[in-house]
Amino acid sequence: MKVLSAFEKVAIIGGIFFAGWQVSELSKQTAIQSKTLKQTQQINSADLVLRLRATLDGGKFARLVADIQNHDHTYPLRSHSEGGKGGKWSDLDIEQYLSVFESIGYLVDEDLVVSKMAFNEFSYYVEKTWCNADVQRVITEGRKTDKSTGRQTDPIFGELEKLARDYLAREGETCKDLDNQ
Repeated sequence: MKVLSAFEKVAIIGGIFFAGWQVSELSKQTAIQSKTLKQTQQINSADLVLRLRATLDGGKFARLVADIQNHDHTYPLRSHSEGGKGGKWSDLDIEQYLSVFESIGYLVDEDLVVSKMAFNEFSYYVEKTWCNADVQRVITEGRKTDKSTGRQTDPIFGELEKLARDYLAREGETCKDLDNQ
């Protein structure tokens, strides 16, 4: 059996230390990359949330938002031509508005936006919208006419419903409570 020379022993020990150092450095780089990725995701989440908020506050939804937020849950949104009680909005307008919240619900559910950020930015919008009687009628009618195979597992505006129920429960509020704010 051949005995290793002192030089070979030092080389092996040095190689082991060098490999350990490389693993340590690789671990540090991975941690930095992970932190950078998380920060990038948070920035992208914030950007998306702010763009969705701008969609609700500006353009075609601004007046609908005001009608919902500035009145109690019985305030009529649907026009007479849609079977409503004199509101200004078609069912299509309301459905397009609700689809923004449906998208937010999917984004939150898939952790593509920070849940806390979505709650802070949209909880009041979601709660007031969900509680409006005409919104409930539009959702109910949409669900009745839905013949898709996924209607039971993924009902029309189901993500909005999950968000609304979650947000109301988190704040310990009911729709009636929102009317008094």
